[in-house]
Amino acid sequence: MSALEIGCARALELREERVGANDANAWRLCYASDLHFTARRAHLALRLREVIERAAPDAILLGGDLLDRANGAGALARCVAELGALAPVFAVAGNHDGWVGAHAAREAVRTSGGHWLHDGAVVLRSHERRALQLVASTDVARVERALRVFVGHDPAVFPRAAASGCSLVLAGHLHGGQCTLWERGGRQYPGAFLSRWNGLRFEQPGSTLLVSRGVADTLPIRFRCPREVLLCRMS
Repeated sequence: MSALEIGCARALELREERVGANDANAWRLCYASDLHFTARRAHLALRLREVIERAAPDAILLGGDLLDRANGAGALARCVAELGALAPVFAVAGNHDGWVGAHAAREAVRTSGGHWLHDGAVVLRSHERRALQLVASTDVARVERALRVFVGHDPAVFPRAAASGCSLVLAGHLHGGQCTLWERGGRQYPGAFLSRWNGLRFEQPGSTLLVSRGVADTLPIRFRCPREVLLCRMS
């Protein structure tokens, strides 16, 4: 397969990560960022469903830049409804949603059965696992003994989220730089010249940041930088 991709026609990759012990009962979290829906990109919903259905997650997390244009709200709503048949869907806004109008993304998510995490944190519980707290703000009070996950967009939040007790921070925003010419020290270049977080995984004591290369782009041109969905096993 060519390293160059123009458009968003290829299947999404499923990138698997693990945080915590190698536990068969670990939480399975799918994180998809940077959907950039427009009226012409409704086909991305099918791509997302295909890869997420294979992952069999406990929860689906949408990490911002859900819309590229306001006319993509209908496609986003249908996508959330389809994903909601697989697992509960939780979403946050990104900078593009702010430009389009975050209320449009919020309403598309909420009216299709999804949860808008800016409205409040959510705790998922299971008899076999520690509770899981999903937050979109570092100001949310911690739930005792729960695993705390920050569902974000911009990876620059990592130091602050780690300091607030988040064991896992999920982010996108950077698209992997869209062009990877070389890698060094866990970072992808030349994008890492512009952002220290242009890599896949970063660690601080007690906290891990996973950065997604995203599902789509405003300018859909990539080189050696696959579009992807993250599957994180967490325990």
